Amino acid sequence: MQRGYFRAASVAALLLLPGLASAEDLAGASDLDLIEQTREAVEEQDATRALDLLFEMQRRATGIFAGAEKASCKEVIALPATISDWKFSAVARQAYFRVAMSRRLEEGSCACLFEDFSFDAFIREALGKPAAALTDADRPVLEDIRDDNRRETEARFRDLDQSCRAN
Repeated sequence: MQRGYFRAASVAALLLLPGLASAEDLAGASDLDLIEQTREAVEEQDATRALDLLFEMQRRATGIFAGAEKASCKEVIALPATISDWKFSAVARQAYFRVAMSRRLEEGSCACLFEDFSFDAFIREALGKPAAALTDADRPVLEDIRDDNRRETEARFRDLDQSCRAN
């Protein structure tokens, strides 16, 4: 009985080895490239390649696996109580969104804008301090970040978002 188990395990390992090599190749592909390669593999009826690509899509939770077993994509912006400028929250949120969009565009990724990019990380990157240390005087810097290539970034992101939704 044990020999049969080991034989089956050996066969399974040999079948999975080609997939392991191609998984390394897939790590550098953008989400959109991955979706396109999957479509091509299915059209070519290349089952092994299609399965490898689908496993990678599942690992990344993109394409047909987008949103599966994931929490909703919501930003969490916590401003310190010392902020008295009533426009500050809107400016901070818009600057955070603009930078998050730019990051996803660079990656060609369909992932949640805020995944692996917290508001605190944004403020540390942009202003060199934690979000808890924000003051009303930081608003002009956030306005500059918000307005930098704003229309172009938003238009390009809309195209990426439509492409992600279509796939």
